[in-house]
Amino acid sequence: MVFDPAEYDSWYERHRDIYEAELKALEDVVKKYPSPKLEIGVGTGRFASRLGVEYGIDPEERMLEYAAKRGVKTIQGVGEELPFSNDNFYAVLIITTLPFFHDAKKVVKETHRVLKDNGALILGFIPRDSFFGRKYVEYGKKGDKRFRDTHFYTMEEVESLLEDYFYIARVRSTLIGDEISLEILEGYVPGASFVVIEGLKIPR
Repeated sequence: MVFDPAEYDSWYERHRDIYEAELKALEDVVKKYPSPKLEIGVGTGRFASRLGVEYGIDPEERMLEYAAKRGVKTIQGVGEELPFSNDNFYAVLIITTLPFFHDAKKVVKETHRVLKDNGALILGFIPRDSFFGRKYVEYGKKGDKRFRDTHFYTMEEVESLLEDYFYIARVRSTLIGDEISLEILEGYVPGASFVVIEGLKIPR
């Protein structure tokens, strides 16, 4: 296990202002989509439970125990091989877990497969060239087991990752600059440590 569930969960209590800013950046995008919705890498269910996301998948059983207590319908598994039928969800969320996937492109393809034709991928990620992105990359270089094998993405790399599968309809930014402004701004703001992308499924 990369993260201890109790330690992971307590981070959001210690940094409540950051957590609330991330939620605020996400909620306008997430809540316009009907059920059912899925979060890949649901962790302890912090985001899914607050955003009305019914289903969550994660490889870590202990994380899922926390999510289940928050009312999330949990499934143990990985984003590269989603145990769902085609055209199943109106929205799929991936929030801060992009760097931890073994094969991010495969996760994007699987997300595309399980989404309905009018569905969306809602991605919340920490850009590599932001304050938190640089911090976590440095942790990994120093051997921190939580970040040692991760790959943090730039905005351009994420756009390339989604190409051919999702049309980017909306972008929002928060946690801006090294001083970490909690303002929510429309569009991509260089230096933002949390960026939300609403990607509409391109039908095959």
